[in-house]
Amino acid sequence: MRPYRKLIVAWLCLFFAFPALAGEPVFPGGGAVGLEPPGAMTAADSFAGFRDSAEGASILIAEFPVEAYAEIAPQFTAETLAARMKVTKPVEKLTLTGDVEAVLATGLQTQAGIEYRKWVMIARNSDSTAMVTVQIPSASKAYPDAEVEAALQSVRFQPRGSLEDEIARLPFAIGDRADFRAVRTLAGSGMILTDGPKDVVADGSQPIVIIASSLGNNPAISALSEEQREQLALKAIQGLNFTDFRAETTEVEEDGDVVISGSGTNSGGQQMMLRQIMRFGGGGHVRTVCIFTTEQNIAARCDQVGQAVSLKASAERVSAD
Repeated sequence: MRPYRKLIVAWLCLFFAFPALAGEPVFPGGGAVGLEPPGAMTAADSFAGFRDSAEGASILIAEFPVEAYAEIAPQFTAETLAARMKVTKPVEKLTLTGDVEAVLATGLQTQAGIEYRKWVMIARNSDSTAMVTVQIPSASKAYPDAEVEAALQSVRFQPRGSLEDEIARLPFAIGDRADFRAVRTLAGSGMILTDGPKDVVADGSQPIVIIASSLGNNPAISALSEEQREQLALKAIQGLNFTDFRAETTEVEEDGDVVISGSGTNSGGQQMMLRQIMRFGGGGHVRTVCIFTTEQNIAARCDQVGQAVSLKASAERVSAD
């Protein structure tokens, strides 16, 4: 599976507030992609997008390199998307303001027993590709289809800021990158690092480090027992796109971090080592996942990064925006 096809699967699985002026696009976190948020949605503080907590509705914006569009857009078919959502309308090709090319899929998806109306759009301009995912509980009377589709039609691109500016707006801080090179941020809630000249690594030739925080604030996370934290961390690493994954060691450290090491086979048939450090705090968690070959052996540097990551307090996130 090519690198960006993996990302579409991840974003289809997922999911302080500044009011928008009618008719004006809002660019969450100062990112390159924005839109006119519908209804009562406001910019989220823990991911790039918008949310209406009262209705359980959200819009997630993920930015990718411009070349990702040519790989992802052909996958927008009812057959390809069937594993993640039931496509209920013909997939549409759109041209948005500014000669932005887009493809839109509409359908239904059930998560944790709740059915959602779902829209997934991939769009690009000359510099960037964006995936915009909208999900609204089917039981909600808010956000008629026409209102959501008007918001998607309003998607706009603006020049990107510097990568370091994007990193500064993430909901976590990194005290030590252990000489890894930052490649890009992900949906305002994560980032990718590597060691080597390539920005896109699909062949295992360079180690990859992914740091990602949980979306939103969930007070129940702070009350998890040691066993429950361990189960959450194990489920997270098992959800990665590796077959035959085997957790070889699992350790809960004195500070509550859960460290898991294991191995699995990637989509290219290569045996890879995986190491994950999950840290908890402030009603959320942040995890550092390192993927490498036995020859690269970056486990010590992985720990160095993972133990230097910390979630920001809400006030810090507000001031960063």
